[in-house]
Amino acid sequence: MWTGNTLEFFSAAFTETMLLNGILVQEVDEGQPCLACEDRCPGFSAHEWRNTCISCKCPRELHDIYNENFVNVRDRLGWRREDDPAFQATKEKTLKEGYTWVPPGLTSQQIEEYMEQLPNHKMPRLGTPGEKYRDIQLIYQLPKHDLSEEYCRMLTNPSEVKEYEIFRELRDSIAMDIGSVKELQSSMTCHGCGGEMESGDLAVFAPKLSRDVSWHPACFFCQTCEELLVDLTYCQHSQKLYCERHYAELIRPRCPACDEEY
Repeated sequence: MWTGNTLEFFSAAFTETMLLNGILVQEVDEGQPCLACEDRCPGFSAHEWRNTCISCKCPRELHDIYNENFVNVRDRLGWRREDDPAFQATKEKTLKEGYTWVPPGLTSQQIEEYMEQLPNHKMPRLGTPGEKYRDIQLIYQLPKHDLSEEYCRMLTNPSEVKEYEIFRELRDSIAMDIGSVKELQSSMTCHGCGGEMESGDLAVFAPKLSRDVSWHPACFFCQTCEELLVDLTYCQHSQKLYCERHYAELIRPRCPACDEEY
């Protein structure tokens, strides 16, 4: 795991580092302890096709899985990086501010103002529980097998692969986006809680849902799991916000065994 004094974590083994179809996933799972079973599980060992541990039978996500190295969410999604700092904060700026992720386009003072509106244990500050929280949400909300067919083990024929590609392309085109944080020029009502936001307050915008509404930072969460949308990555459906995982489940069923859509 990273700490405040460590920019990179190097693992001798059991690291999945793949760049498939432009999608970069760096997850460490093999041998990681189970957060439910604790000492009763010798460490995660993947089932051949189920999304579970063959040692303790608990789901993969209940183990202490983490992302190796700095994660830029655009890399995980396979989206082109933005050169404009208004749309993407650099690794150097992010770590200098003391976080593993910050909203792009904000000053240091505005970043702190934004973070202070989040629950303390969900602030992605280096070396804190919030750093781990973000790690977990990246893996859970943006499952790798939803992002590229190369990570799917159960697509068995070309027609299934084609259906998967069509879903992914439509999702990226009409539903999925990364929100932005801006200073309000006039008062608005939070689209989440209905509370008032004054001119000068920081608010989150989700253009694919609407350019005329905004949210308090702490109200920008998934309608289903009610977790903060990791790195402001959202999908919109019927005027509501979802993480990618739960948006996908509105459109296609998800197998409870392997965790893949079908």
